[in-house]
Amino acid sequence: MGHQTLTSWLHVLVTVNNQLLNLYNMITKEYLEKAYDALSQEQKLKLALYNDFGEKAQPLFDWLNHNVSNQSNNQPIVGKTETLYSDGVYYLYEDGSAELFDFTKQNKPQKAVKRIGVRMGEHSIAVNLEDLPEQTLTNQKDDGNYNSYINEYDNAIADWNGKSNTEHIKKVGTGIELKDDEWIPSVAELYLIYLNKRSINSAIELSGGSRIKDGWYWSSTEHSATYAWYLGLNVGNLYGWDSKVSYSYYVRAVAAFH
Repeated sequence: MGHQTLTSWLHVLVTVNNQLLNLYNMITKEYLEKAYDALSQEQKLKLALYNDFGEKAQPLFDWLNHNVSNQSNNQPIVGKTETLYSDGVYYLYEDGSAELFDFTKQNKPQKAVKRIGVRMGEHSIAVNLEDLPEQTLTNQKDDGNYNSYINEYDNAIADWNGKSNTEHIKKVGTGIELKDDEWIPSVAELYLIYLNKRSINSAIELSGGSRIKDGWYWSSTEHSATYAWYLGLNVGNLYGWDSKVSYSYYVRAVAAFH
C-alpha cells in the first residue's frame, strides 16, 4: 500500500470517527434532555439540591419532604364531603369542603373551587388559582428596622413564616394586592408548591385557573433591607440578591389550609 493511499485511508477514518463522535454527542444531548423532562418534580428538586449541596442534598430533601413514618398518627383534615388524611393535593371548595385530587385519575372538581390545598407532613397551605402580575415586592425602600432578615441559604429554605413575613412587607409598603386571609409564601412554602407543582397545576387547570409558570416568583423571606429571596419554579433555583423595590417577579398568593 502506497504512502498516499495510507494517508487517504487515515483521512477517511478520522472523518468517520469525527462524524460518529458528533452523532454520539447529539444523541447523548437529546437523550439527557428527554430524560430530564421525564423526571418528576421531586426528582428535579433532588437534582437541584444535589447541585447545590452535594452529599448533604438527601437529608435536606428528606427534611423538606417531611415523610410521615407513622401514618396512623395523622390527624384528619376537616372536610364535608369526606374525611381527609395524610399528604396530598386537594380541591378546596367555596363551601368549605375539600376533596382529594388524584393525579393518575385526573378527577374533576364537583363544585366551585376556591383554592388548591397541599399538605406534606406537618405543613400545609392553600394555593390561589391565579398569579398576581409581575411586580416589585415593595414599592418603597425598607428602613432596615426589622430583626427577621435571613441571609443564609440553609436558613432561608427552613423559613415557613410566610404570613408574618408578609405583615412586615405590608408595613414597608407594597403594591401587591392581597385579600385579608392571604399572604406571600415564604421560601419553604414556595418549595412545598414546587415539590407538588405537577399535581397542583393539573388541579388548578381542572378548576379553571392558570398554571403556575416556569418562571421567577417572589417569596416573602427577606434577605436584608435591600434584597429578598426569589425562586425559579422551573428547576427550583433559589437566589436572594435582587432588590425588593427594583425587580419584578410573579407572586402566587397562599392562605391557610388546616
